[in-house]
Amino acid sequence: MVLQTKNTIILSILFCIVAIACNTDKKNMPLVSVNVKAIPMVHTTDVSTLISDQGITRYRLEAKIWDIYSNEGETYWHFPEGIHVEQFDSLFQVVGSIVADTAYYYERKELWRAIGNVFVKNTGGTTFETSELFWDQKVPPNVVNAFYTFQSVKITKPDQTFMIGRNGFRADQSLNTIFLFSGKGEINVDESPDSLRQNTIRSDSLRP
Repeated sequence: MVLQTKNTIILSILFCIVAIACNTDKKNMPLVSVNVKAIPMVHTTDVSTLISDQGITRYRLEAKIWDIYSNEGETYWHFPEGIHVEQFDSLFQVVGSIVADTAYYYERKELWRAIGNVFVKNTGGTTFETSELFWDQKVPPNVVNAFYTFQSVKITKPDQTFMIGRNGFRADQSLNTIFLFSGKGEINVDESPDSLRQNTIRSDSLRP
């Protein structure tokens, strides 16, 4: 997918539809820190751009400020005043979105970090609210480590029932297969159309 601005920069936004769960320890999930005191290489304001996938417009990204930094060999993007991404269906109707007060993207790691009032909606209409969210784009579609957080998360289904993951959650690239972190292990929530189920998996290694 190619992000069109004054300069062409690669930006992948993955909301593919898959729902195959696998059990991976939270310790394997990358965490990052960043120093944004340096002067950005690129500074862009009032960004509003469309993102295409194989020639078809799929997403729209909006941000008030977009800065690009290079620090000790690591290039990263910073959206200090928030970011808003929408996903379209074939009829250009909005079916999913991500909103956050602040966001970073680390090019080498292919890792997003959204901070603040993070609000995500998947293609099935389920919403996720948390204060921090990581999105690892290198994770294969069938691995439930693509989206994750260790902060409290509220997940609300279209029928208005909701669940709380007090210690965070992890999910696949489609945000359909979900594991909520709890004190005793995880809760598996499969949001795929063919299988809506909930069960508990106990694992002491998942305790924070």
